[in-house]
Amino acid sequence: MMRLFNDTKKITLTAILLAVTIVLSWAETVMLPNLPTGVRLGLSNITIMTAVILLGGKTGFALTALKSGFVLLTRGVIAGAMSFAGGIFALVVIIILLKKTDSSFIFVSVTAAISHIIGQLILSAIITKSVYVFAYAPLLLIAGILSGILTGVILGAVVKAMEKLKKQS
Repeated sequence: MMRLFNDTKKITLTAILLAVTIVLSWAETVMLPNLPTGVRLGLSNITIMTAVILLGGKTGFALTALKSGFVLLTRGVIAGAMSFAGGIFALVVIIILLKKTDSSFIFVSVTAAISHIIGQLILSAIITKSVYVFAYAPLLLIAGILSGILTGVILGAVVKAMEKLKKQS
């Protein structure tokens, strides 16, 4: 993991990442309303992964919790809980893979997307008291793999740009 920033830059970057996270989360909801239930591109997870890479796991957790709070306020309790459950599962995977392996950003992103789905399906099963929610898993997993590839590619470009900015400052 790269630690590229002093305290002032870290606070500023965290605030920017939070703003981008919220905008991306909102934009997905508004701009892509016709996707199947539960299917999302996960663009806001790019900022969570960027935070973990550049600022560490604690910042990644803070952004995950704040993003879930935003979802709670704008889409309701169930959506907020689903966001948090999936986000925590994904965050744990992101931190482990980035700290313990030399995995590509695409692999980390796809694995995080799948973990996010698993966390949400587990919470759904608990809420509904039914294992039948797992019947929806194949569609969600296919969507998660595709969106994970997309977000992994974007993450690679973002991290490369951030490294370039650091060298210039």
